[in-house]
Amino acid sequence: MSIELLEKLSNAAGISSFEQEIVTIMEEAVQELPVQTYRDGLGSFISCTKEYCSGPKIMVAGHMDEVGFIVKEIDEHGYLRLQPVGSLWTHLLLDHSFDVICDNQARIEGLIGSVAQHGISAKVRNTTLAMKDLYLDLGLYTREEVEKLGIHIGNQVVPSTRFHRLNREDIYVGKAMDNRLGCYIALEVLRNCQSISHPKYYAVGNVQEEPGLRGARTATEVIQPDLAFAIDTTTAGDTPLNRNTVKLGQGLVISLIDSNTIAHRGLIRYMEETCRKYGIPYQYALFKAGGTDAGNIHKTRQGIISMCLSIPVRYMHASQTIVSYQDVQACIDLLTKVVEEMNDELLEKIAKGGY
Repeated sequence: MSIELLEKLSNAAGISSFEQEIVTIMEEAVQELPVQTYRDGLGSFISCTKEYCSGPKIMVAGHMDEVGFIVKEIDEHGYLRLQPVGSLWTHLLLDHSFDVICDNQARIEGLIGSVAQHGISAKVRNTTLAMKDLYLDLGLYTREEVEKLGIHIGNQVVPSTRFHRLNREDIYVGKAMDNRLGCYIALEVLRNCQSISHPKYYAVGNVQEEPGLRGARTATEVIQPDLAFAIDTTTAGDTPLNRNTVKLGQGLVISLIDSNTIAHRGLIRYMEETCRKYGIPYQYALFKAGGTDAGNIHKTRQGIISMCLSIPVRYMHASQTIVSYQDVQACIDLLTKVVEEMNDELLEKIAKGGY
């Protein structure tokens, strides 16, 4: 287990279209492996096993971008108005620390402002602040002071959260778990490929998932895989405020259906059988809302046998997210076995629903 790599990925800043820091980390993670690494036209990271391997091509993809903001305006009093990128809720943002990332990668910390609670009316107290009213307070007085720090319109803004362990050996807190976890898992499986017999394997970090699954379409067109897995996160329903069947620490999640994907039936059966065969813990998700890169992967070219595997997390799209490494390891173990076992005959059996 390489917690240091996951920590780097989580701490890196990279909203949609600003994924370069994550690309650099992923490139560094594979530089000593015998792999070929390149990018597609939108900037998605692709790394594949170099030597010729017979059998089907397998793609495992996470998306590199996180939700956050772009600086939309700097007012005369030094406050920053913000344009959200991705799905965010102001209820989870007020009074939280965020970093503005300057062009030279300097991080300038600020605080998302909030209404002073003393003396406000019941109506205001029970209302969520409109996104258009959100602002970042840098503790400065003028626009000129802000600009002297190197901040300008168009800079990205991300949570000022640092990755760390939380009270149990397997529990970690960090930002951007959605979806640096998927990038991390794709890389760890690539590392495992060095010690097993396998077909051609591609580890992918997609760009721009949050605003519409964009990088998944182009990366899949470039690779043209025979079998593909989107790795993402899903909401753990084991807290007092979230209730569903998914629980932290109970294994990876086989996502059966969401708003833009229905998993391939033969592939579902094969994944279930593989989990049972090797004692890998798993659970199910059936959610009508939300979607993943699988939504564009499976519709590419003639259609790709694919599905989404998810990692349960608490507090998705918030400044801090909780994850159990046991669930991450279960996903790595399962995908490593899939890559090790896969061949043309097995893929044909899956395609025909033979499981």
